[in-house]
Amino acid sequence: MKTAVRPETEQTACPCGSQALPVDVFRTPTRRYVRCPGCELVFLNPRPMRTLVEEFYREDYDEAYGEAEASSDRHPVFASVARRLGLYRQPPGRLLDVGCGDGAFLSLCQSAGWTCYGLELSKKAAARAARRQLTVLPSDWLEQTGEREPFDVITLVNVLETVTNPASLLRQVAGALAPSGLVVIRATNGAFHLPMRTPARWVGSRYDQAFHLFLYSPHALRSLLKGVGLHTIAIHNSVPSRGPLAPANPWMSRLKWRIGATAFWSCAEILYTLTGGRMVWAPSFELIARRSGELS
Repeated sequence: MKTAVRPETEQTACPCGSQALPVDVFRTPTRRYVRCPGCELVFLNPRPMRTLVEEFYREDYDEAYGEAEASSDRHPVFASVARRLGLYRQPPGRLLDVGCGDGAFLSLCQSAGWTCYGLELSKKAAARAARRQLTVLPSDWLEQTGEREPFDVITLVNVLETVTNPASLLRQVAGALAPSGLVVIRATNGAFHLPMRTPARWVGSRYDQAFHLFLYSPHALRSLLKGVGLHTIAIHNSVPSRGPLAPANPWMSRLKWRIGATAFWSCAEILYTLTGGRMVWAPSFELIARRSGELS
């Protein structure tokens, strides 16, 4: 009798729900990225099954990237997101960080006066967050039903690139949000990284560009949020980290990263100012949203 083989990848439509055939964007020896003609979201297709992705983040991610994620290189990122949040909402209030890692960002928010909670798949990272005296909820908390106290702020810092169904996650986030609550998202900027693929290869930095399951542009993410009932109220450039997550050549990669980050950040801020916030061209961006109809 034959044993059933579990598929490891699946062909999937765009999370926006468009039935239009996606258009090829680029290929590597092992991956194919396509663009949705409807919302312009770029995504890996086929992509790994949800069970395999979640298993990797639960069991193996921390071993591979935990040290880099917990390093001081990420501090400018967390400070940037916290500062942006402060422009739109001040504590007190309840804040949930989805994908909180070991709690570095949560600790920053807690120090600012927020009552903080985290969600994290990685067992080891969640344990470190708990040792910081932070409250880490069960990783499936957003999927649970029943009466729950809502949150005034929900943050997702570089999380939407790595989940297999971002639309479903964002619906759950919207459902857990208090009236007039805010969603704060940091995402890798596809509008920047896709045109930079060729220049990155010229300088030997193609491995410093991280392409995950999804590559959002500000327009694509705004469209996805609108589809789940969330209204974007602001988009800003986001301060880059001090170094790549997993540099191929640590010394040279870090040097090129520092030089490039400084140059691109300066140019992005100038363009943002000159265009009145219409052009967001930093390597990552921050987006603030709330439920549609709650625009006051």
